[in-house]
Amino acid sequence: MNSKVASLSMFLLLLMPFSAYAAAGSVSVDVDGQEYVIGIDTEGVEVQSIEGDGELALLLTVNATGSSGTLEITFDREFFDSTFQGDDDSFFVILDGFDEAVFEETKTDSTRTLLIEIPSGTQEIEIIGSHILDGTFGKILSGTEPAVTEEPAVTEEPKVIEEESTKCGPGTVLKDGACVLEDTCGPGTHLEDGVCVLDKPGSSSSAERPPISQLIYGAAAAFVISFIVIIFLWIISRGSREQKQLLK
Repeated sequence: MNSKVASLSMFLLLLMPFSAYAAAGSVSVDVDGQEYVIGIDTEGVEVQSIEGDGELALLLTVNATGSSGTLEITFDREFFDSTFQGDDDSFFVILDGFDEAVFEETKTDSTRTLLIEIPSGTQEIEIIGSHILDGTFGKILSGTEPAVTEEPAVTEEPKVIEEESTKCGPGTVLKDGACVLEDTCGPGTHLEDGVCVLDKPGSSSSAERPPISQLIYGAAAAFVISFIVIIFLWIISRGSREQKQLLK
């Protein structure tokens, strides 16, 4: 009895339709800081890699697991497009470098979508347009795998500790973080052991005497010089008179 049930179960399994591999995903492309997303929806086909091929084409490496499959790919017109003289032109889709693929296209003002039939055993798909931007392709993400957005690293700025400024009072200066007396003192005082003290009387030089004393000394000197000149002239006059008397 058990063997009959097992045989019936195996027979029913063989009669069940084959479910092909199906997946949806996306891949992001970074073009000078601008991100573009390529949408991918497959059935019976596994997309293993996708990259730009020169300046005109996309190149996909695939694994066709079933008897046949389909690949639906959607991309931004700004990133990849096919135009001629300003109007939309058809893409060329090449399988394994030789065979031209059968595909259908739907498009909007901003995107173009290709639904490509993939025969069993296909390994490479090349989609050729008129222009494609040069960018860096990211990892292929499945429909359930969220895209990882790298947050920019936050650089902590070093904290600047501002030193409190020390203000000193009149007659003092800041030295080694402390207020000390200035090296100069006011009139009539001088610095002694770090303290300003009064000058002693008579400590000033003769050159610093008051102006009245200088006038007295000057007048005395002029009087002495005048007296000497008068004596000298008197001697000369006397000598002249004696000579005249001798001549007479």
